[in-house]
Amino acid sequence: MNPISRREFVKLTTVGAVVSTHTPAAITAQEIVDRIRQKIGADWKAETLDTFKEGDPATPVKGIVTTAMATMPALRQAVKAGANFVITCEPTFYSRSDAATPPAGRRGGPTPQPDPVFTAKNEFIKNNGLVIWRFSDHWRQRKPDPLAIGLADAFGWSRFRAADDTSRVTIPGASLDALASDLKKKLNARGGIRVVGDPKLKIQKIGLLPGTTPIQAALQLFPSVDAVIAGEVREWESVEYVHDKVTAGEKKGLILLGRVVSEDPGMNVCAQWVQPIVPEVRTTWIPVGDPYWRPV
Repeated sequence: MNPISRREFVKLTTVGAVVSTHTPAAITAQEIVDRIRQKIGADWKAETLDTFKEGDPATPVKGIVTTAMATMPALRQAVKAGANFVITCEPTFYSRSDAATPPAGRRGGPTPQPDPVFTAKNEFIKNNGLVIWRFSDHWRQRKPDPLAIGLADAFGWSRFRAADDTSRVTIPGASLDALASDLKKKLNARGGIRVVGDPKLKIQKIGLLPGTTPIQAALQLFPSVDAVIAGEVREWESVEYVHDKVTAGEKKGLILLGRVVSEDPGMNVCAQWVQPIVPEVRTTWIPVGDPYWRPV
């Protein structure tokens, strides 16, 4: 066997060093969405809200943020955290269409004038190279319901969940008034919680309806629970239905948290779910909090 000269040895090790320092290309926002679609556990809808709202899907991602709504404070926190891909449950631009300009009325009419709030938010997103993707339809479709799981976890009720239905919990028992006060503290709700029912009513069996829900969801739960904790409902549907039940003497209660407040913990569950799917970058949950305050 012929010995290797010093010059040949240096040449070989130099080539090896070049190869070993090669780094793979950063994952893009589109590639992350493709992974989510593969792992979601449901057929992807042809028509869906879950689309890119701002930014280039081909953008290399430095960090991911999940949030119930891409508010300006949430976007600022994302930038501060070094993240440039924002996964939001609710719209970024104040309407279902999520257009970065003011929407026209339902019946048409003249094109709305540019609005400084829309403009400033859009410029902030573009100037900071953010990519915004909505994840609502399919996140709500997952079983068990991640929004209900997040809400129960936020209340410390994980061990009280029904084995066959994450939307139902059975707690040791508390008055409706004490329960509402406890939830307000745990969610740091500044004023958005509203309650229907006798404050002294003892509550044990509870149904969870985070987000926005129609009356059919409440009708399905109420026969087997003492109270429903919901995010957002129409006042002339579920609220008046429960009001009439209470007026008729039935022992039922309804606690409304607010849509975004009720979805906040579920987007923490989302961050925990996304992280192992995209191990290349860090995924962080940014809570939105309660936008309301209550006058003294």
